[in-house]
Amino acid sequence: MFDRLALRTTFWGTLVTLSVLTIAMTTGTMTLPSFVAAAPFLSAISLLVAVTGWRLLHRELLRRMQDDAVLQDRVRRLTDAMQSSMDGMFLLRSVRDDNGEITDFEITEANGQGAAMLYKRPEQLTGLRLKRDMALMGQQLFNRYLDAMTFMAPVREEMRMHRRLLNASWVMHQATPTADGIAVTLHDISVTKREELRLRKASLTDDLTRLHNRRGFMALAEQQLRLARRQGKDAVVMYVDMNGFKELNDTFGHASGDKALIEVARLLRNTVRDCDVVARLGGDEFTVLALDADGCGARVIQKRIEEQLAGLNASGVLPTTIGLTMGHTRVRPSDPAGIHELLSRADQLLYARKRRRALTLSVSNEKPVRAPRRTPRSAPSVPTMVIPPDVAAVAMAAARMLPTQLATTPMGPALPLERSATSLA
Repeated sequence: MFDRLALRTTFWGTLVTLSVLTIAMTTGTMTLPSFVAAAPFLSAISLLVAVTGWRLLHRELLRRMQDDAVLQDRVRRLTDAMQSSMDGMFLLRSVRDDNGEITDFEITEANGQGAAMLYKRPEQLTGLRLKRDMALMGQQLFNRYLDAMTFMAPVREEMRMHRRLLNASWVMHQATPTADGIAVTLHDISVTKREELRLRKASLTDDLTRLHNRRGFMALAEQQLRLARRQGKDAVVMYVDMNGFKELNDTFGHASGDKALIEVARLLRNTVRDCDVVARLGGDEFTVLALDADGCGARVIQKRIEEQLAGLNASGVLPTTIGLTMGHTRVRPSDPAGIHELLSRADQLLYARKRRRALTLSVSNEKPVRAPRRTPRSAPSVPTMVIPPDVAAVAMAAARMLPTQLATTPMGPALPLERSATSLA
């Protein structure tokens, strides 16, 4: 730039000097001893200066033409890249008032993808202004772009859009300040956000029952408890456990166990309100967070669950009847306990109820102990002996004589008689 300026200054200065000298000598203002002799010299110098000036101008013109060609080629490539981009691209210029304050932003150029996002053609967007022509979101965008121009800080953010305004539900919005405007890029990230939401939901949902899993329940229950405490409302945390789930799996198979889990999950979901949180913590354990409920409300929910369970068992959907044991704890607004502690309380009450039920069943099923029935002792059987007739006659005669002998004989001679009876026998 400076070498061009120096060449221009030298040329024009020399040409002006020669012109002034020629005019002065021609008018007689300045006289030379031999003007005729100096005239060829001045003509030669003028011709040299004219040729040099023409050469400089020609070279400057060629250089400018080359620069214009390079600039046009660059603009053409940038325009092609902008039009072929899969992102929506917009160029906006600042609209200023008489005091130089920015009052609006006007769209000077937009590619086809950006126009399609706004349900328009590119030529329809040219000349539109944010505040004047886009009333629904123009004011919000104007404030953000004005801050970006003021602090020369680019904007990069994810925005959720309404389908009525933009042909994309989620966009990555970028706005970069330029010399006197804003360059805006909109990248459609709807598919990415849907996949992100799907993965997040999958990480917080139980695959079998479609209820919240432990991670999802912990995250959602903490938020709901904070909201309930802020509003001064009570809540109830219920812990539900299936009875004999292992025996069900072992007897009828895991498919029947999965079906039982699905039915219990559906039962719990249909029993409580939509605002309540129901989750499967793992295995055969479920939990319910009932909002705006106290102890009486917990008993009502428990009664409804028991009624629904009776209907399920009577329907014959499952190969056997199932039972549920429930424990609940009330959460007052002044209770600072976290969800882990509340679940622990409800779990302790549940197992206390299980122990009482097991004890009750064992007592009711136990048979009363009766005293053993005493069998009467039977007299020893005496073998029947066949006595010969002569021996029987002698014995009968001896028996008749025995009372008289006992009356007249002392006790001493009884021994020989006893021996005699023994020998007879």
